[in-house]
Amino acid sequence: MRRDRPLSQAHYPYRMNVPLSLSLAGLPARVDAPWGQGPREAIGWVARLGYRAVQLDAAAPGVRPRELDRSARRDLASLLRRLELQLSGVDLWIPAAHFADAAHVDRAVQAVAAACDLAAELVRLNSAGRAVVSLTLSETPAPGVIAGINEACSNTGAEIADHRWPLREPATHVGIGIDPAAILMAGADPASATSKAAATPASARLSDVNAAGRVPVGQGRLDGLAYEVALVTRAYAGHLVVDLRGVRDIEAAANAPIA
Repeated sequence: MRRDRPLSQAHYPYRMNVPLSLSLAGLPARVDAPWGQGPREAIGWVARLGYRAVQLDAAAPGVRPRELDRSARRDLASLLRRLELQLSGVDLWIPAAHFADAAHVDRAVQAVAAACDLAAELVRLNSAGRAVVSLTLSETPAPGVIAGINEACSNTGAEIADHRWPLREPATHVGIGIDPAAILMAGADPASATSKAAATPASARLSDVNAAGRVPVGQGRLDGLAYEVALVTRAYAGHLVVDLRGVRDIEAAANAPIA
C-alpha cells in the first residue's frame, strides 16, 4: 500500500491535507518515454511515481469515450484498482471557442456528455473517485450550451469544473475550476482567487509559471502554501491535479511535487 506523498518540503514547508493526482493531458508522443506505449503504460507510470490518483485525458487515443466499450471501461477500472489509483476526474481540453461557434458547438456539447458518461461510469465501477470533467468554456457560450451540459451531468451524475479565468459564477452542475498558472499569467493571485471564489472549487490544478511560461511546480511564482491553505479553508474535497500542459520538462514537472 502506497502512502500519500507530501508536497516537496523544499517548496512547501508544511504538509497540507490535499491529496495529489497527476493529469495525463499534455504528454508528448514519445515512444521512448515512460508513458509512450499507450494509456495503460501512462497510468502505470503515474502509480510508480507514487501518486494516489490520476486524471485521465478524454482526448487521448485509447481513452476517448467513443473508443471504450463497456468491456474496455471495466478493464480500465480494474487497472486503476490494481494500481491503487483513484480517479480524480477527466480532462477535456477542447478549444473554448468551440462552445460559442455554431460550426462546433453541437460536437463540443456531445464531447462533454461523453466525457461525463465515462467519468461517472469509471467511478461507479471503482466505487471510488470523482466524476468531474475539467474544461474551459467560452466567455459567452452559445444558447443551449449550459443547458445541454447540465442535462448531461444530471443524466450521469458527473460535475463540470470550468477553468476559465476570470472565474465564472457557478451554475447548477457547472462548477469552478482553478488553474494557478493561468491565474498567475493574468497577473492575479491563485490563493486570493480561491478564497474569493463564489463557491468551493469543483477541481483544482497544481501548476506554476515564470516569465518564460509554464514550469515545474516550485520553479515559478506560485506560493504553494498559500494556495493550499486557501483550498483547505474553502473545504475543498478533491485532489490537487498536477498539470503538465505546456511544461518543457515533463518528467521533472511530474516529479516536482512529490520529490
